[in-house]
Amino acid sequence: MDFCSFPFLFRFLPLFLLAYYLLPDKCRNLVLFIGSLIFYAFISIPCTLILLIIVELNYLIASKMPHGRSILSLGIILNVLLLVFFKIGPVSMPGISFITFGMIAFLVDAFRKTEGDYPVFRTYAIMFPKLISGPITRYEELKPALTGKRHLYENVEGGLELFVLGLSYKVLLADRIAGLWNNIQTIGFISISTQLAWLGAVGFSLQLYFDFQGYSLMAIGLGKMLGFEFPDNFDSPYCSRSISEFYRRWHMTLGRWFKDYVYIPLGGNRRGKVRTTLNLLIVWLLTGLWHGIGWNFVMWAGFLFFFIALEKLFLGKILEKSRIISHLYTLLLIPVSWMFFAITNAEEVWIYISRMFAPIVNSVGINVYAQDYIKYGKIYGPFIAAAIIFALPWPERLIRRFTGKWPVILLMLLLFWLSAYEISINSNNPFMYFKF
Repeated sequence: MDFCSFPFLFRFLPLFLLAYYLLPDKCRNLVLFIGSLIFYAFISIPCTLILLIIVELNYLIASKMPHGRSILSLGIILNVLLLVFFKIGPVSMPGISFITFGMIAFLVDAFRKTEGDYPVFRTYAIMFPKLISGPITRYEELKPALTGKRHLYENVEGGLELFVLGLSYKVLLADRIAGLWNNIQTIGFISISTQLAWLGAVGFSLQLYFDFQGYSLMAIGLGKMLGFEFPDNFDSPYCSRSISEFYRRWHMTLGRWFKDYVYIPLGGNRRGKVRTTLNLLIVWLLTGLWHGIGWNFVMWAGFLFFFIALEKLFLGKILEKSRIISHLYTLLLIPVSWMFFAITNAEEVWIYISRMFAPIVNSVGINVYAQDYIKYGKIYGPFIAAAIIFALPWPERLIRRFTGKWPVILLMLLLFWLSAYEISINSNNPFMYFKF
């Protein structure tokens, strides 16, 4: 069960919200805990049992934290081993990357504060809006709402509007653009024109963004409806002027996690350029491996590290001098980088990139249909154009600014029923980050 399914939208969510709102305040954490278990059990009952074991182990380790750093090290090692096992082992566990990073952050924060009382930890750990694909939240961020009075009713409308906006991002944009990448894979990378290769890379870049941002907005919206404030996960990243800036605005809660729990403890940028570069390399290698144990993720991380390191050394100052060149630089490199992310076979990655730069590298392909980009541009062009518009900051800012106003309410009603219709007539694509 995911957020973009009829069972969730028309069965689970209405019944859950009914119980959550009607029962007394003191029962809401229990309703949230049980509801989250039911939500995850619809995905996998065995994984639900494993999740409970992981939560209890981390609770036990945190309760022993005053005994010293060795307990913290044990907890981190245990969570990392679990992450590696579910990444490369015979059993996959949806959302394991987000679950383990949340647990590690909790343990580190518990060690720093040497606090031993965690009355709502279990509810925090398996809260269903953020469980599978984030945003990555900290225990201390949600504890005040979990232990105190929640402001529910004044946030319901705003939360519902964010949820519907995220739903439409996923269903009306990401899922429709996904067909382009599926078509290109069916054709074969060696058989596409340079124009179609670029169209596919741009399409995949937008598909990934609206898939993940769609989920994040739905999670944030659900959080608001339940009385919680989840941190934003994206800030119009495709408007960035460098790769460094892009990843300050893309999946911001993951970037914050690596900054606070890896980069700064390693010394950050306080020990000279060589040590800063080494710290960045470690962070990016870990970022790649967090997404998956595969050479394509290592190459993706290495590609990004190379340009970020150049920006730290000298390129950043050059990019600052021209707004146009810096935007073009980012919009050129980011789609190329996503090809390492999208294609698991290293040889096929290079085939695809060679098709993108065929006139420069003299790449020879079969090129079955020279005007293939016209055919697929007509089919997917309107969706890509709409996605480019909504990747800019202004549409979402306008919607958030006029939350509760009749034009926004009517727009959200229209988007919801359009999304419901699309779900009913098309097979739903699972969230791309579920596998992480």
